[in-house]
Amino acid sequence: MSNTIVKLQIPLDKSLRDAVDKHARQLGFSSVQDFTRVMYSTVVSDKLKFSLSNNAEHISPVAEARYEKMLAEHVVDKKTGKVKTYTGIDDFLADL
Repeated sequence: MSNTIVKLQIPLDKSLRDAVDKHARQLGFSSVQDFTRVMYSTVVSDKLKFSLSNNAEHISPVAEARYEKMLAEHVVDKKTGKVKTYTGIDDFLADL
């Protein structure tokens, strides 16, 4: 692949863009752009096949409340310095 970087602009309804952003962040991506780059790279390398079926799984309200509480606790822990951070993979692996 070329080292030339191009910008791709895709007109989207704001609500769709926001939904994709939320989904991407739930998957651990930092942005829609990161999600899109990985999707494109995966499709081009034939490592991803698309299906048009909807197999959405939903969690119970009790489980959702539990996860929301866990997330809120994590945010507090991160702000108070109780969550470990790493500067790179070597730093992470050294901590294992």
